[in-house]
Amino acid sequence: MVIAFRADIDDFLIGNPARETDAQAFANAVESLQKEGADISSIWISGGRDGQYDAYLMRDGDSQTVRIDGAGNRIRERSDSALFSEGAVFETVTQFHKSLMLGTVGYLFLCVSGLLLASNIIFAIVMGWSRRRRFKEFAKANSAPPGVSLSGWHWRVGLWGALPALIVVLAGAALTQADALDEAINVTEPTPDNVDSIVETPVGLAEAIETALAEYPGSELIAISLPSETRQWYRFRLKAPGEMPRLYGATRVYVGLGGDVLMSHDAANSSANERLSEALYPLHTGQIGDLPGRLINFAVGIWLLVMAYFGIRLWLTRRAVGQRSARSADR
Repeated sequence: MVIAFRADIDDFLIGNPARETDAQAFANAVESLQKEGADISSIWISGGRDGQYDAYLMRDGDSQTVRIDGAGNRIRERSDSALFSEGAVFETVTQFHKSLMLGTVGYLFLCVSGLLLASNIIFAIVMGWSRRRRFKEFAKANSAPPGVSLSGWHWRVGLWGALPALIVVLAGAALTQADALDEAINVTEPTPDNVDSIVETPVGLAEAIETALAEYPGSELIAISLPSETRQWYRFRLKAPGEMPRLYGATRVYVGLGGDVLMSHDAANSSANERLSEALYPLHTGQIGDLPGRLINFAVGIWLLVMAYFGIRLWLTRRAVGQRSARSADR
């Protein structure tokens, strides 16, 4: 629930206005960071207001995140060692949500717990479906034995949110094992071959951005991976027209140092197995339904809390009744 609208909240708190991205001004800001000794691993949009980008880098031995806007202005610089200040709280909660900050063990734990939660939802529907009318009457009963009304509400609220919760939970469990799933369904991300070649004047970032965007007219810049010694090309991630709705698009364009498009992936025409893999994140976050979908995703979080509340109350009530019955029997 906390991270459902994390980017929107963070950008609102920063207060920098939405901007159109000026490729040259943005490239100048990135190059300025590199001249200061920054080793930039990747650049991603914030996901909130337009024209807000986070550069993930190493500088002076410190891992940092630098916010740059589309006009090339530096908005925020923070060390990744910060857990709560300068908007880091959202990143900290996100990492905890993904893996409990336990690495592989955390991913495995979350996968198992997600599957357990999904199986409980399914079993509850199967076991309660034949008694659904009774549960409905229980919820409406003005005078009923302890726990009866709670049982009715536990069923009714549970049924209202069961389907979206199953989608969110199963997609999340699959995401924890995304690499293994991609391997199982034969989803790969081919990249251009690194060929030893000499380019007298390597294309700059601004021109490479414009080339990538021109490949898919009307697309939005999402992420950038810069060339390196082992990667002689720019990798751009775009959100292109026609592809599955999500904040972070899945279309990819590789631009060589000579300025040519070496390879691309059109997410609007993904194969069936690629589409399945690309759907997991937008299904888990609700982004596949745009704003209404994200609101439903947020509501699922509330639903889980309400169900936990009803479940604990129901257990405590039945436990108290059982203890009173046991004491009566002893007399």
